[in-house]
Amino acid sequence: MPKDTEAAPAKTVTEQLDALFAPWNRTDEPGLVVGVVKDGALIYRRGFGMASLEHGAANTPKTRMRIGSISKHFTCLLALLLAEEGKLDLDAPIRAYVPELTGPGGEPTLRQLMQHRGGSRCYLDLSFIGHGMATPPVGRALALQVRQRGRNFAPGEAMIYNNGGYHLVSIAIERVGGAPFEQQLKTRLFDVVGMPDTASVPTDHEMTPGIASMHMPKSDGGWRRGLFPSDEVRGEGAIVSTVDDMLRWTAHLRRRDRFGSAKTWAELTELPRYADGSLGVYALGLMLDDYRGLPTVHHSGGVMGGTAQMILYPDEGLDVVILCNGARNADVVRLGQQVADIVLADRVGPEAATVPADSLKAAQGDYWSRETGTVLSLYDDGGVLKLAICKGAVGVALVPREDGWLICPAGGIGEIAVRPDGDRLQVRFGPGASEFERLSDEGADAAAFTALAPGRYASADADTTAVIEADGDGARISLSDGLGRVTAPLISLSPRVAYSKPAGVNATFRHVITLAVEDGRAAGFRLNTARTRGLEFQRTDG
Repeated sequence: MPKDTEAAPAKTVTEQLDALFAPWNRTDEPGLVVGVVKDGALIYRRGFGMASLEHGAANTPKTRMRIGSISKHFTCLLALLLAEEGKLDLDAPIRAYVPELTGPGGEPTLRQLMQHRGGSRCYLDLSFIGHGMATPPVGRALALQVRQRGRNFAPGEAMIYNNGGYHLVSIAIERVGGAPFEQQLKTRLFDVVGMPDTASVPTDHEMTPGIASMHMPKSDGGWRRGLFPSDEVRGEGAIVSTVDDMLRWTAHLRRRDRFGSAKTWAELTELPRYADGSLGVYALGLMLDDYRGLPTVHHSGGVMGGTAQMILYPDEGLDVVILCNGARNADVVRLGQQVADIVLADRVGPEAATVPADSLKAAQGDYWSRETGTVLSLYDDGGVLKLAICKGAVGVALVPREDGWLICPAGGIGEIAVRPDGDRLQVRFGPGASEFERLSDEGADAAAFTALAPGRYASADADTTAVIEADGDGARISLSDGLGRVTAPLISLSPRVAYSKPAGVNATFRHVITLAVEDGRAAGFRLNTARTRGLEFQRTDG
């Protein structure tokens, strides 16, 4: 065969992985660090991009980064170890350990909180509503949850991802464990496994040696320093680590030989069962499902200016850890799957089915719940049908089920099933099903909304005031809890329903409000976000 017609040699796994991460192999943008283990052997370990644009430091495998919510299963394991010793009862109400929670927030069990099934409102979401990216004083996280007299749902009924529940569990761990929460993680987990570069660090505002800067992209092409707006992040997402340490940890997740009984390890990955008999996918700080027919155990993490992914393919001996400090367009969850596509090329099955947007073109649009005030939106994203909650800027691809329901998988929000039905949307969230009404563009009527809404309001649960004013042809809302302020235009969806669209650093903190009208004007409104339901505001200006 002539030389110029010979087939090119097949690329090695390393070459394919290099090609996958090549877009971030640069010196003018932040990047990521990747570690891959197959059958106990390290097969890939590289840093890409810059750890700090400010100081010109490159990412390396030794760079420390925040792992965000991957921290959660460490918290759960620590709680399970204390349960082994009789110091914690995971099925006791959180009020047994945090008696300050005199309202409904004290009712969920520790286990329900760790499975995001407690139904309480999250202090972080309430903070973003009241002051955006401002940093509150230490103690505010507990105080906000203590003052709640409402909740998202009754404990155990459904699932909404809730960082506040993990904050409460961290307090319980500290109170019964005889040492600060962060110290217990170090001595009982990190030191035992041999993770010298791993620590729980509650704030970005203090210097941490060896940690990459988090980078948030700006619209002008520049970068903003990513600082999480809290000085008291705990078991919900405070851990800093390296890919080397995290791969030592994934190896121990397989061996399970340094600590913990067989019962403890079984509980860590035991899935909850809902009232209808179905199983959830979120265990104790870990999600269990599959990718292209291969079972997976995984969790991702997100902070201001960074993301992370830890995914194990237990039956295939493959562990993948990706730590990112703001690499532009780096979807670490998808990258973890693409690593499996390469390393397990002869094992992966077909891609999971999505719903073609064209197949339900007539159903696309906004739907509103008269009962709760929640808005769900079906829309086309690159030909795939996605669901957005409360006009969130980023939606989730729906998965079709044989019975005609479309599933929004658990993860960042919760487990929701929807089914279009003419001008209604059938929705399953928790027990039973409800109907959402179609909202049409023609019925938005910004003038009618603006005539009803202006005034001053207050929410006791959120400790937040709101001012709605006319703004040109529309309306504008300003929310403040005294620690900061979030101001945004209100875009009407009907004469009584609108959503906010903040700009700048608060752009992701959207919410929907539904007016309660009496005598021709709003007497109050209910505020909903993807993670907060039915937050009541009452008019205060007479």
